[in-house]
Amino acid sequence: MLQYLALNKQNTDAIQINLPDNIFIIRLMLKRIGYLILLIYSTIFLAVAIPFEATYAIGGFLCCIFLLRIINDFIKWKKFGNISISISPSGITVTTKNETYHFNAKDITYLEVNPFSNFVIRERHRSLGLPLMLLNKEDREKLLNYFLDMSPKRTVMFKKIWEMFDAILVAFILAMHIRQFIIQAYYIPTGSMEDTLLVGDHLMAEKITYGPTIPQMIGMKKQIQLSFLSLRGVQRGDIIIFRPPNEEEKDFIKRCIAVEGDEVHIEDGAVWVNGVKLDEPYVKGITSYRGFSEKRIEGIVPKGMIVAMGDNRENSYDSRGFGYVSLDRIKGKAFILYWNTDNIKRLDFSRFGLIK
Repeated sequence: MLQYLALNKQNTDAIQINLPDNIFIIRLMLKRIGYLILLIYSTIFLAVAIPFEATYAIGGFLCCIFLLRIINDFIKWKKFGNISISISPSGITVTTKNETYHFNAKDITYLEVNPFSNFVIRERHRSLGLPLMLLNKEDREKLLNYFLDMSPKRTVMFKKIWEMFDAILVAFILAMHIRQFIIQAYYIPTGSMEDTLLVGDHLMAEKITYGPTIPQMIGMKKQIQLSFLSLRGVQRGDIIIFRPPNEEEKDFIKRCIAVEGDEVHIEDGAVWVNGVKLDEPYVKGITSYRGFSEKRIEGIVPKGMIVAMGDNRENSYDSRGFGYVSLDRIKGKAFILYWNTDNIKRLDFSRFGLIK
């Protein structure tokens, strides 16, 4: 933030402010480096969670600004050492490990806090910038309050903008993590799950049952499912959200029909698992390979795989077409149906609730 200050001629007091000890500074530097790492991680995470081309540019810009401020403070700390600032109506005296600088009040043109958070004292032919962020909060406020703000309305406006931006950014990052690891909203655009789910349905999928999934970020060969944090594995009958093989842009929603180790056959218009015909009252139409060139899911389901099919068997592109679904490509379990515009218009709330 850019802020211009001037000596307050009505102020007759004198104050002295000392830079905290080295332990405090080191802790502060480590804390800010931790924030920088968190900001870098958030940039990479958001670039994956919401594939928006400008994410890296915006996040990279913020990371560079933050890094430059850390470097600026570190350089000034090493250059000046333990700074002591004495301020009185007659002027400002700054004592460093190597030198003492005195600025007479009548020679000071103005003071400023620049975007790097340096407190800059300016005379006609010289200036001195001090690392304001290395002071503790109380001393920082004490220093700034001693002077007269030359544009208080602008300072208040900048502070409100920064506070709003900071709050929105933090809330957005938290929301994206909740979306990635806990619960996410989805919209049904096709009729492949009729009559369980209809076109226009809005639902929530929870990501706790099967364990959260870390998206594929820089340096990772694939996404990682944290199955050790799961409540249970995928079971037959679960309605799941996943990305099928060779599909990296679109999420599918289908029902799990068989899990690893199950023997699957499709015949007589139905699915047979381990020699037993499945009782599927939710199915619309008959189950067959009609429209599919290969019988991709006949036999034993391989380890780490499942079979997924839509409830509308005659109008669903599912495992009969793309084959088995790897467990690490499952994003969550359909949890609750909360909206359908056509139902709302008819004041019909009978379908809303837990999805089974």
